[in-house]
Amino acid sequence: MNERQRYSAWSDSEREHYRQQGYWTDRPLGQQLRDWATQQPDQIALVAGTRRLSYAELDALADRLAAGLACRHIRMGDNVLLQLPNSIELVATLFALFRIGARPILAMPGQKAADIDALCTLAEPVAWLYPERYLGNDYQALAQDISTRHPAMQCWQISAHENTDSPMASFQAEPQQFRLPHAEDIALLLLSGGSTGTPKLIPRTHADYHYNARRMAEICQLTPQSVYLATLAVAHNFTLSCPGVLGTLLSGGKVVLAQTSGCDEIFPLIEQEKVTFTALVPPLVTLWLECRAWDDSDLSSLQLIQVGGARLETSLAAKVKPAFGCQLQQVFGMAEGLICCTRLDDTDDVILHTQGSPISDADQLQVVDATGLPVEPGEAGELLTKGPYTIGGYYRADTQNLHAFTPNRFYRSGDIVQLTSAGNIIVAGRIKEQINRAGEKIGCAEIESLIVSHPEVSSCVVIGIPDERLGERICACFQGDATLTLATLRGFLQQSGLSDHKLPDQLFPVKSWPLTAVGKIDKRQLAKMAQQTPSRAEASHSLEVQAEPLDILYHLLQHEMDNYIAYERDESWDIGIGSQAQIVLFKDRAELTQPNSPMKSWQEGSWQENLQRALQALPSGQWQACGISHFELARLIHNVALHTLPETTALITLVIPRVTLKLSRGTAQLTASNPVELQQLLARVREADRTAEIPAPNADWQAAIAHRIRAQDAHDYCQRVGCAVEEIQRGTYQKIILSRRITLTEPVDLLASYHLGRRNNTPARSFAVRLNGERFVGFSPETVVEVSPTGAVSTQPLAGTRALTHNEAENLRLREVLTNDTKEIAEHAVSVKLAVEELTPLCVDGSTHVSDFMNVSRRGSVQHLASRVRGQLQEALTPWDAFAALFPAVTASGIPKRPAIEAIERLEPAARGAYSGSVFTLNSLGEMDAALVLRSLYQLEQGVALQAGAGIIDQSIPERELEETIEKLQSVSRFIIPS
Repeated sequence: MNERQRYSAWSDSEREHYRQQGYWTDRPLGQQLRDWATQQPDQIALVAGTRRLSYAELDALADRLAAGLACRHIRMGDNVLLQLPNSIELVATLFALFRIGARPILAMPGQKAADIDALCTLAEPVAWLYPERYLGNDYQALAQDISTRHPAMQCWQISAHENTDSPMASFQAEPQQFRLPHAEDIALLLLSGGSTGTPKLIPRTHADYHYNARRMAEICQLTPQSVYLATLAVAHNFTLSCPGVLGTLLSGGKVVLAQTSGCDEIFPLIEQEKVTFTALVPPLVTLWLECRAWDDSDLSSLQLIQVGGARLETSLAAKVKPAFGCQLQQVFGMAEGLICCTRLDDTDDVILHTQGSPISDADQLQVVDATGLPVEPGEAGELLTKGPYTIGGYYRADTQNLHAFTPNRFYRSGDIVQLTSAGNIIVAGRIKEQINRAGEKIGCAEIESLIVSHPEVSSCVVIGIPDERLGERICACFQGDATLTLATLRGFLQQSGLSDHKLPDQLFPVKSWPLTAVGKIDKRQLAKMAQQTPSRAEASHSLEVQAEPLDILYHLLQHEMDNYIAYERDESWDIGIGSQAQIVLFKDRAELTQPNSPMKSWQEGSWQENLQRALQALPSGQWQACGISHFELARLIHNVALHTLPETTALITLVIPRVTLKLSRGTAQLTASNPVELQQLLARVREADRTAEIPAPNADWQAAIAHRIRAQDAHDYCQRVGCAVEEIQRGTYQKIILSRRITLTEPVDLLASYHLGRRNNTPARSFAVRLNGERFVGFSPETVVEVSPTGAVSTQPLAGTRALTHNEAENLRLREVLTNDTKEIAEHAVSVKLAVEELTPLCVDGSTHVSDFMNVSRRGSVQHLASRVRGQLQEALTPWDAFAALFPAVTASGIPKRPAIEAIERLEPAARGAYSGSVFTLNSLGEMDAALVLRSLYQLEQGVALQAGAGIIDQSIPERELEETIEKLQSVSRFIIPS
């Protein structure tokens, strides 16, 4: 059986009928572009940033790329994996492959190793084209991983900045003639839009895909004056051919390629390019409506907004036309084929309450019950479909095809729909979106539609969670006011008329939806996140306290033998004690350990993927964590000498505490996993609520430490600084932070030293840590990253240091020196510049900015030049993306980071461990606060260590940098209390 027979739903007579009726053309897609370019050669076809290509230029570029790819051994029938963002490179390469007769596999830019590996295993592509960087994703580690797993596949990195005048210049060659593929050959392989698992591949032919795009273009009334804004990824079927990019080009219109869906990029593009239509998914509709409330961009050119990809609630649909002054078109369909949509002249009732009708009079629809028999008119059932652009089988998926297609090649959509008397479709949900609660089959869509009408809910997904008593319980996952309670929501739904057996059993707030590779909500991951252990009912209590928080903390932790992390922010301490779950990240895996459960391990993905999977496996969907990261994590992030990093080195340790305590002046808030532990913690806090008597440092002891700080390692340190200056002058890197460690062999009371030091320091954050045998306390001058639950992200680079004394006149003099020292100013400026460069790709366009530039920050015995870099994290990204971009802090590593980290490995005598790593807090709502570990005391096997560094640039003088380390070390050493 050849490919046309294997994946086709069409008989020979149907094929002939489709050709005779004009549904199908014999011109393959590569030649279609030639026709379009002949008709309007000078018309602008593509706009991407500042680059514009006419139809003739796009046609010629496709010719040259086809020839260049052929020179690289791409042949007719080959599969080629395209993982490129919206760009001229993507569109031109697509048509180049069409001309060769090779089949592009359209992967999403954000797909990670597991999905790419699975696609490569399934489709065996001969080449993979991927970007250099995109929206904070660095593809270097991914490329190394994939090339190792699939050595026969060519891996080609595509830079959008290689040559703006001639995209992908190194891939071009003199045009040549190619044998045309047959119009019924596979043109491309799309990814299925399933909500779980690795996507299947959908083989679309030249003939059926062109018809899909052409028919949608006719329905949308496209003309050469139409301007389409590709807001979603072009790799989506919706964006590519409904009518999307292909439909616009075949109509002679202009396609504008956006990099993100953020209003700060999109609204100016609409105004600038006079965009007439675009396509959105429902969550973007919500975002755009919120932005439109304050935005004053001229969007008057918009004539049509299409919404598809998921069910659009009626209440949300009703807001589109008034807010944007244009028509709304609901689109329901699937990359496997069938597309339904409302028409431009439909009544508001049809547009708001239905998903329209099939686009082709040749589409065949059946609505059936669970036994496969047709339902009564107007009743809901599963939609089966067949037609001139619907496939008859997934690519290389014989087992799945047995279930996904009927014996007469109707596609089982899995969608539950109703057909109105007028032939319009109303989507009621998915077959898998029914919950079997105590024997009752409950549809999710009905509950979702009522929940999103609650004023404190912006979006909602209802899922079933396994439950010992009910079989499945109803869990309402929502975005909105996280303080909304289950009781309040249930009361609201009862008043709305929802039957009691349909009321949610669980409420789960989320900051951002977990997504599949093709951008749909991943309900399997959502269920894992939301699943809670019913027996873990937390107990909490609020208590008035009399003593200072620092005193209570000292007494509480003084004899604590369990793990703990105390983290101070804004004179309030969050203390986590014990562990109900612990995640440890190593260079090759993440491990999750829980009491009375076997250890779980993840090692197939990147470190972020492994860590995220471990977090998603936590038994509670709502959690508060604390943890530490070692400096050696930088070697993993930047791929520095990983082969020398021991496999047992813990790079991140993250703990879900057994009990937590929040200490503020006058109040203690206690939380425990059960009432018994709560009572035990309550008794301990009451006993600790008294003034602490901390002895003053001994003068002889202090003098000995001061001598050691000036003498120990001083000569060697100056030599290392000299080596670094030489390397900088040779251009190896621009800046490096070199540190020196001073070790005290005498016993030290860490908590007493922390208490005294905190009273005499003014840190950005402070912390006391006892974790898996590791102990340290400190006073951080800055944060590595801060992320709010709404995605606001910031970092605070410090660079440039002078002493801070008890003489204010001397402080002012030193401050004047600091703010006028060209070496210190240069050092600070490059640090701020790097922080901006690191955050910008992760943030909504235009949101990254510098505030409080080059202020002087007073931290204990030193004063620094300090700035704040802020932005708004893109919706699809997590705090770990920001952490990965900013770690290690530039204040503790250097510029550029990778060569600086390599130099630190060479020039420093010992691994840093916690020094210049981080202590952090994190929660399930997406909030993270990570402090840089400096100004600290570390308990080591050989004694207690202090460690500090100085920023080295080409103007550095070793003796001055040594003095800077002394100033920093003294901000801690003056408060060390012996045991």
